[in-house]
Amino acid sequence: MYRDIKQKTKIGILWNAFEKVAVQGLSFVLNIILARLLSPHDYGAIGMILVFLALSNVFVESGFSRALIQRQNRTEKDFSTVLIFNIFISILLYLVLFFAAPAIANFYETPELVSLQRVFFLQIILNSLIVVHNAKFQIEVDFKSIALINAIATILSGGIAVFMAYNGFGVWALVFQALIKSFVSVVCFWVKGKWIPKTGFYKESFKKLFGFGSKLLACGLLSTIVTNIYNLVIGKAYNSTSLGYYTRAQQFPELTAGTLNSVLNNATFPMMATLQDKRDELIQTFSRLIKLSALVVFPAMVGLAMLSDQIILVLLGDKWLPASNLLFWLALSYVFIPLSSLNLNLLNAIGRSDLFMKIDFLKVPIIAITMMVTFPISIKAVAIGKAVTAIVYYIINSYMPGKLYGFGPIHQIICIWKYILASAIMGIIVLVISCLFESYLAQLIIGIIIGMLVYCGVLSLLKDSEIIYFMKVLMSKTRNTDNPKWK
Repeated sequence: MYRDIKQKTKIGILWNAFEKVAVQGLSFVLNIILARLLSPHDYGAIGMILVFLALSNVFVESGFSRALIQRQNRTEKDFSTVLIFNIFISILLYLVLFFAAPAIANFYETPELVSLQRVFFLQIILNSLIVVHNAKFQIEVDFKSIALINAIATILSGGIAVFMAYNGFGVWALVFQALIKSFVSVVCFWVKGKWIPKTGFYKESFKKLFGFGSKLLACGLLSTIVTNIYNLVIGKAYNSTSLGYYTRAQQFPELTAGTLNSVLNNATFPMMATLQDKRDELIQTFSRLIKLSALVVFPAMVGLAMLSDQIILVLLGDKWLPASNLLFWLALSYVFIPLSSLNLNLLNAIGRSDLFMKIDFLKVPIIAITMMVTFPISIKAVAIGKAVTAIVYYIINSYMPGKLYGFGPIHQIICIWKYILASAIMGIIVLVISCLFESYLAQLIIGIIIGMLVYCGVLSLLKDSEIIYFMKVLMSKTRNTDNPKWK
């Protein structure tokens, strides 16, 4: 059975990776087109209200999705209870934000935000309708369906947004892109999932799931606040244009590091939850995931940092140039974020959401001190501060796995030292090579090619086996194929 679970997880990772790489790649291209058609102010206006959407989605989900996946004896009553709760709380939150819209607009001194919010926040209700269906697909390790649904939603919403931006709708193109994507996702999840609640709301199920989910809710709220507090304060302390530069720069590392983070966490959480009582197998799997994350994220983020000017100028144009300095530091801040998330994901998988919560609360004073020091200086200082705190967060997040399983930050760094060294060498060579060409496009293309060759070459000299393993996993096509084991 364990072998079957591993095989399903590998296939799940591949489909999840396809969705994140192919779909997010398409989304990236569409967003590049939108960025050329729209202004930094348009992106900044959306960035100002994203924190309220993010917080609302945390309340709607309330940790129930993870609770359903982690629980082994889930019932139909559990699924129905979660769906009904999600719908109720989403409507309540939307009404609160609908009437709070003028106050939020006054806070930012941007009157146009009132109407934007009242339309944009309809996503809260739409998103509440897919939490249970998404969880059911993850429980069944059916990431193929999730990938196809997200692909359809991305293509339709992105295409309409580009059409609207081209025809002068401005920031409303971004608003309707988000709404249409949520609506299409709801339709596809319900049609493909073929599940409707057959029972009602059960107090016993709610208590049972909320016992686990409440801790994740608290952590989710804290994590969302920490993640989005930058948007909130930048929008208030500076202006919407500065926030536009910041959010646009952040989307580049988010596409790579955030995508891999989502792939590994979503696809492997069911597997690690199944292995929670098998200590040795769990740690073997976890160590492999740490290596896989470092193998991809380290060179990608270092490359983004070294080629930040070229990326902004070639892809977005001169009007976005101030975002290049921010991209350099934000890319470096994302180096350890996937590793941090994997450590926290391990705690959730073994049912220790209480430790997850305690670790997250330790970060509050760190973020408070960092913000007090950096915000009065400049927005670039804010990005540098975020890079520093990301390293501190990783040390904190990896402490508990070290205490529970003897696989803490020191052991993890030893495990991935080859990728750290190879990425550093690659970064230096890419920086030198890029100075030899006048064309920004040539610098970007040659820098990417040379960077990949140098990185793979260094790992080959170090006799690293992970690239070979990674390629074998990618070549796996069927459940019956003999694949390498998770060692």
